[in-house]
Amino acid sequence: MKRKLLCTLALTGIMAVSAMAAPKVAIDNEEVEGSEIVEQDGVGYLPVRPVAEAMGLTVEWNAADKSVLITNGGPVYITFKIGENAYTFAKTAPMELSGAPVIIDSKTYIPADVITDLFSYEIMKSDETYNIITKYQESTDESEVSDDKDENDKGFADLEKNAVATGTVTEVNDEQIFFEDAERGTVILTKSDSVKVTDKDGNEVDINSVAADMNIKVEYGPAMTMSIPPINNPVSITIE
Repeated sequence: MKRKLLCTLALTGIMAVSAMAAPKVAIDNEEVEGSEIVEQDGVGYLPVRPVAEAMGLTVEWNAADKSVLITNGGPVYITFKIGENAYTFAKTAPMELSGAPVIIDSKTYIPADVITDLFSYEIMKSDETYNIITKYQESTDESEVSDDKDENDKGFADLEKNAVATGTVTEVNDEQIFFEDAERGTVILTKSDSVKVTDKDGNEVDINSVAADMNIKVEYGPAMTMSIPPINNPVSITIE
């Protein structure tokens, strides 16, 4: 009888541990290995590297200043430091989210709203997963789609190769150029040394030569955020 009771208690303990298992991250319903969620102060934290790499992104760790760079070689350029609630996206001003990045068991964790607020992806939460809905797959269950989430406010749009637009510069700061695309409306162009800028005579000039009220022609980079307004890392700018 005692043995039977011990076995029952052991089984109950196993079931309790199983019931309390941490949810994992899924990308379009595909569970990511090693992506258990950690909760701190009511905030769900995701492990950076397995989640980012499952999304096709590159993660770089700088041990000197405990900073992380997440990029895809295009519009995604997110940086942050451990312990500092200040996330930057494509050289925008640092913004606070629901918590600072932390290191747990040698892994870097970020709050889930980095995915929703910076990447503009939607997360469908359940007891088992935080399912990230990316541009490649949209939810087919209407009940799961948030009413206040515009269908065009998710992820990144792929542009046609060598997509070109003309329009007027409305505002310029140290990091960005606000461009009124004649077809798309306002687009934020990120400044970078890799952007080729030429004047109307074909001479290469510094990107800081671009000023408000100028008419320009822009060759967009391959992807544009689907935020409002969208952000793009341009290939070239021609001052007309």
